[in-house]
Amino acid sequence: MLQQRIRAIQDFILQEIGQQKNSLFLWSPFFLSIGIAAYFGLRAEPHAFMGAILALIALAFFVMTYQRRDFTARHKVRNLVAFILFLIALGFTAAQWRTHLVGTPMLTKAVGPVDIIGTIERVEPQEAGQGSRIILNHLEIERLDPEKTPRKIRLKVRKDEGLLSGQRVKLLAKLNPPSSPVAPGAFDFQRYAFYQGLGAVGFAYNQPEILEPASGLSHFWAKTRERLSSRVERYLNSREGAIANALMTGQRGSIAKEDIEAMRDAGLAHLLAISGMHVGMIVGVLFFFSRLIMALIPHFALHHPVKKYAAVFALLGAVLYTLIVGATIPTQRALMMSGLVLIAIVLDRTAISMRLVALAAFVVLMISPDSLVSVSFQMSFAAVVALVCFYERLRPIWTALYSKAGFTRRASLYLLGVVLTTLVAGFATGFYSLYHFQTFAFYGTIANIIAVPLMAFIVMPALLLSYFVMPIGLEGFSLDIAGYGISWILASAHWTANMEGAVTRAAVFPFWAFIIITICLWFMCVWKGKLNYVAFGLALIVTLTLPFYHNPDIQISPDFKLVSMKDEKGDLWVSSARQDRYTAENWYRRNGQEQREKQTFPKNGKKSDELGLQCDVYGCRGQIDNVKVAYATSQRSVVEDCKWADLILSTEPIKARDCDAKYIVDRFNVWRNGSHAIWVKGDKVNIKTDQQMRGIRPWNESDR
Repeated sequence: MLQQRIRAIQDFILQEIGQQKNSLFLWSPFFLSIGIAAYFGLRAEPHAFMGAILALIALAFFVMTYQRRDFTARHKVRNLVAFILFLIALGFTAAQWRTHLVGTPMLTKAVGPVDIIGTIERVEPQEAGQGSRIILNHLEIERLDPEKTPRKIRLKVRKDEGLLSGQRVKLLAKLNPPSSPVAPGAFDFQRYAFYQGLGAVGFAYNQPEILEPASGLSHFWAKTRERLSSRVERYLNSREGAIANALMTGQRGSIAKEDIEAMRDAGLAHLLAISGMHVGMIVGVLFFFSRLIMALIPHFALHHPVKKYAAVFALLGAVLYTLIVGATIPTQRALMMSGLVLIAIVLDRTAISMRLVALAAFVVLMISPDSLVSVSFQMSFAAVVALVCFYERLRPIWTALYSKAGFTRRASLYLLGVVLTTLVAGFATGFYSLYHFQTFAFYGTIANIIAVPLMAFIVMPALLLSYFVMPIGLEGFSLDIAGYGISWILASAHWTANMEGAVTRAAVFPFWAFIIITICLWFMCVWKGKLNYVAFGLALIVTLTLPFYHNPDIQISPDFKLVSMKDEKGDLWVSSARQDRYTAENWYRRNGQEQREKQTFPKNGKKSDELGLQCDVYGCRGQIDNVKVAYATSQRSVVEDCKWADLILSTEPIKARDCDAKYIVDRFNVWRNGSHAIWVKGDKVNIKTDQQMRGIRPWNESDR
């Protein structure tokens, strides 16, 4: 009986696998991602040739097991396993090789004030009166050897008059290493900076002295952006002009803070970041109108493939737009995706399909494996995969409804399409927004139904027309049209954001849940067979468990300047309202709390009834469940606290042999291990550190 059940399960699995024979390629980026994730999940850098060795072993296994004829079920499974192992090893190798190629020298400690000479790579204007943020390369830094000098640095410059990309400048600045995560498992800015080539961040004390004027291509594009910005400012007011400038030049710094917050709370933040949607809109407008113009010439249209010509023209326009807005990594990915769609048109292939999405993901991950851990990649591909999957399954019904539809039905179908697109994309990206930002725009569908058509059919076409007519000075009319569209978008954003309950906040959930749900969502879109239902059920079960996840009771910042504790209601209290505000804001957000006035530990011998904590000038004492907790800020209190507490947190060093506390976190623990997260349940204490989560990798070696 048992053997029959085992045989039935084996037959079911083989049958399910057999149904994937026509969709094997769709799984290639999935298994490539497993290898990349395995590399980034390591706590120590592997041997230089480990990835290559694993790939060669997997390839040899595949060659040895591959049989072209007389396939049995066992042979098929064996070949499939060999191919999967090769893809995983290939992903691991690609990530390791990318790290080796980048090899960014990271600043090991704060430096400054020091004289710095460098070439401006990019200027990012901030809000009015806030100066600019500049990126410098080809650096000479006082008191730093050339081999230890970062490849690039990012500086905040208050006095930024006349700064352009390509200029060689000299300035006095303070430099700091990229900051480590504010909590174990939080955003890793060090890793992000490493792959961006940024080895340090800081600020300038003075206005940069221009040593050499800008020249070459960087100067050309910088002057182009400057001219575009000046033309936009001439015709549009500051609010609409700032957004139009962001869409035309990629410079978002001048957008008002209240507008950014309203757009984010309304679920419209994606309209401000140059990404696949904007490149896609540019491609769509260029493709449609160039094809229309060629089709209006009968002789030309009859004797030439105007559709292919339009695709080539749209591709050239997309490349030019990418260069104008600065060719950031997300924009390059968007260009690559759009380029594959247009190339498919030229080659008479299906322009939009899951195969094309898989190919785009595979190419992006091979070229830039670190994209896998970036928010922009995850959200953009989640939206694309969900939309393509949804409309591929809906295509027969949609085609039947559209084929014999009149104007009224077509208009209704268009509105329905906008609603469905917004719902599907919002659901797909909302999960990632909750994980990374702990927020979800509850009324985002309403705002997107209004704003996306405005952006697609009014704002972007008008701005594209402005590019063409600026050389002859006729951009005023088109910019006015774009300005009206932007004002309506802003109005809808503020209206939606001000609705009661517009933003849903949730505490951060564990990484394992993020991984399981992501895998299940991919299965639901790509897998052909009954395991789809298993994936849906598993995703649903994991989702239902998320509210029961218990966030840390105590947190310690990477430099021990800030400590937080939770009260019985789960609200966060911090040791100081002034120290390390950035860390405090992130802790509040990760705890699912609104940004309100900070609740701080009591002072001067007072006791907080809500927190159960009593403090004086030397520290604090309290109790969480059955654990006595002491927070010592002076060496004078350490001796007494060591005798009283089960868990002691001390900004001063403690010798374990001289302290009776069962759990000790002192200054040197935090210095060695970074930020701490502590859970207390009953009389048990669980401590996790940043070093435990990340280990020692090329991007954080300077921390240890």
